[in-house]
Amino acid sequence: MTTLAPEDPQRRQEEQAANLLKDLFGSKIDALVRGGVKVSVITKPETVIQDIVDRLGVTKSPWADIVGPCYTSGSLQRELGVERGAVSRAVKEFRALRLPTADGRNLYPAFQVRNRQLVPGLKEVLTVLQSGIDDPWTWAQWLNTPLADENGEDQPRAIDLLANGDLETVLVEARHDAAAWAE
Repeated sequence: MTTLAPEDPQRRQEEQAANLLKDLFGSKIDALVRGGVKVSVITKPETVIQDIVDRLGVTKSPWADIVGPCYTSGSLQRELGVERGAVSRAVKEFRALRLPTADGRNLYPAFQVRNRQLVPGLKEVLTVLQSGIDDPWTWAQWLNTPLADENGEDQPRAIDLLANGDLETVLVEARHDAAAWAE
């Protein structure tokens, strides 16, 4: 999974590649039609597209919807106005959350950045969460998922409470969940 911040140059490159594929696919279909193939006889267009996508073996990770947009290391450095070493230190000190991917890349959830700064209090919260489970992806899900109250009503996400300065409320929830994870 690679989810990129909207301003990321790699995102623009991916969009250009997607547009090129659309154009190429369209021109191949046009050539078939010009050659006399009745495309409607083959099958439904949606089925053809789905078959092609299935053969590529590419799937969208459900984590993209759970975690939301992410920065690459370079785009996070630019957003925060820091060098690579500062991002690495922030991760080691639990002031920033880094998500390693299966393909060896590192992503940084955009939700942890507000006004070009890392959300204060992440160090305390991530330290508590790590005491229950050592999995940054679980921490990201925990921070970015709306909490439900006793009536099932959605409450603000932990990251939003943290960004609004409500560190104590978030720490209480983090301690509770970390203890449950550790059992």
